[in-house]
Amino acid sequence: MSRPRTKIDPLGVGSELLARFKNEAPGWQRERMLAIKLAMEGTGTQQVADNLGRSQATIQTWVNRFRVGGIEGLLNKGKGNGPKSRLTPEMENAMIDELAKGTWRTARDAWNWLGSKFDLGDMKEPTIYKYLGKCAGRLKATRPCNPQKDHAAEAAFRVTLAEKMEKLFLPVASPVRLWVYDEMRYGLHPLTRKMWCLRGVRAIAPSRRRYQNGYLYGALEVGGSGSEFLFTPALNKEWDLGFLGQIAAHDPAAIHIVIGDGAGFHHKKDEEPLPENVRIITLPAYSPELNPVEKLWDIVKDGICNRDWADLDQLEEKITERIKPYWEDAKRVTRLIGDGYLLSELNAIWKKDFRQYN
Repeated sequence: MSRPRTKIDPLGVGSELLARFKNEAPGWQRERMLAIKLAMEGTGTQQVADNLGRSQATIQTWVNRFRVGGIEGLLNKGKGNGPKSRLTPEMENAMIDELAKGTWRTARDAWNWLGSKFDLGDMKEPTIYKYLGKCAGRLKATRPCNPQKDHAAEAAFRVTLAEKMEKLFLPVASPVRLWVYDEMRYGLHPLTRKMWCLRGVRAIAPSRRRYQNGYLYGALEVGGSGSEFLFTPALNKEWDLGFLGQIAAHDPAAIHIVIGDGAGFHHKKDEEPLPENVRIITLPAYSPELNPVEKLWDIVKDGICNRDWADLDQLEEKITERIKPYWEDAKRVTRLIGDGYLLSELNAIWKKDFRQYN
């Protein structure tokens, strides 16, 4: 006579497990719950192991944990048997502070710093990757930032844009459109970026240095569907005025508030000549993060990098292909600008003055 089968769910939490299993995302927790579900349905541990690609011993371990500890016992991985971490709370906080400042270029830099500061000279170098991960460290591409940047001015601009617009004394009867604009240089000089490649194979992109350049002006409408672009051979006041005129012609009956940086070839507030229906607001110096058009230039460059272009005409054809969706699909412009300070400041003055926008 065979031995009676031990009850799978002596704690009576099977129904709770089945309810949780239905909404559990794929992962190790769902796999364990699936094993118990099959076992409760009468499937033998060997068959469950075959179905899940596990050993019978592993499935039996999960069943035993569920019998004794219920769902919590099943999903508790416990601590490993490896050596105890030498990263104390003091070290962890110090590493987090250094990561916030961007002190280290490589993991070896972090390893050397940690070893010298906390007398861990005997720590093996691969260990630093575990410690960096524990401190939420990530290796990221850097974005240039001018040391002369005024962070306070940038922060203030985000919450005072509505006041700046109000001081422009806009005609009450006129609709108003808000724009951000910028320009990008392109050319036959090499532009390389990361690319997918097979492990062990060097990623190579064609590169020959040539000095034929052009420029692309771009403007995106905040809270609307407008976008304007213009290829130019140079950057100067004349071309800048021409592009501002192009924006003004987008809706001749509207007042167009145009936000741009303080480059010398950009027109400033009240500078003559300006289209009659254009007003200028200048961004704080060295603050490209305030201008969503910068995101568009990254998208354009992703499409033209790692290529050897025959001439500027071929390159401009590709650039046009990349920016075309932004004058054909208003939703793309909206997503690029997002729900940040530009939209909130535009809404603030609209609510205050009950003015007709867009």
